[in-house]
Amino acid sequence: MSAPGVIRPGRAQDLPQLLELWRREVTEGRQDMIPNETRLSRMLGRFDWEAKSRVLEHDGGIIGSVLVMSRPSPEGVMTNVYAAGEPGVFADLVSWGVQLSRAAGASISQVFVAKGAGRGLDALGLELVRPWWRMDRTLDTLPESRPVAGYSLADATTVRQGVWSEMFNRTFADHWRFAPRAEEEILGDRPPQLSLMAIVEADSSPAAITLGEVEDYGADPRPQPVGLVSSVGTMPEHRRRGLAGWLVAEVLRRLRAAGARHASLYVDGMSPMKAYNVYRKLGFEVASEAEVWEATFP
Repeated sequence: MSAPGVIRPGRAQDLPQLLELWRREVTEGRQDMIPNETRLSRMLGRFDWEAKSRVLEHDGGIIGSVLVMSRPSPEGVMTNVYAAGEPGVFADLVSWGVQLSRAAGASISQVFVAKGAGRGLDALGLELVRPWWRMDRTLDTLPESRPVAGYSLADATTVRQGVWSEMFNRTFADHWRFAPRAEEEILGDRPPQLSLMAIVEADSSPAAITLGEVEDYGADPRPQPVGLVSSVGTMPEHRRRGLAGWLVAEVLRRLRAAGARHASLYVDGMSPMKAYNVYRKLGFEVASEAEVWEATFP
């Protein structure tokens, strides 16, 4: 480690200091945003701090951190390396995370950074592979929620459990770096009316999905809380019919009713479906850009 200090495994008790560190990452433009404390605590509830994290301490405070999250995918185990710290510290901690990923048998290791903040990552064996955009819009006025003929709207108050994971995994199977998700990951603890699905009226089969949640990011400059739109997808046989636009417009209406004051979503800047064009028609504009860097291991 090139920076002075002591490196050790992280601990759950470090979370308040880590939040401060991660907030500085956003303030200084190295990252786009962080989840709120409640969401982080939920995400890290069963995290193996000893094996999959390191923090760098100096003068009684944490000045760097790295957490490695992994999940199976059709391409092998995929890891996300979440590192924070000044550039030199950041590079050392990313290197630790990528080496851990390789030693643990991962096929792909990813690092997300703000645009231009990935300088030097190529020396660690990573390659810039993707732009990743955050698109925002206000919730002062909303686009019209226009139903699509032949389909009806449902949500998690009426769609039985088990349908969500099957539908999600079939919908996104042809997307870049797809990784299957379980039912509890998809639905989480968001209000059930914010998990939307378009249903084929003729046979009650699922056709499209969109999820929403309301998050408060504290010092983030966006009006708080933010309505986050995610997992916008349509089954291949139902694409190009306006279902995604309908569901996003509807979830925006529901997010505002749930107290959100602003809306954000994330989109692959190289989406072969050009999903960003649908979002622009709904009033979203690119607000920040990130880069996806990857190391792949044969």
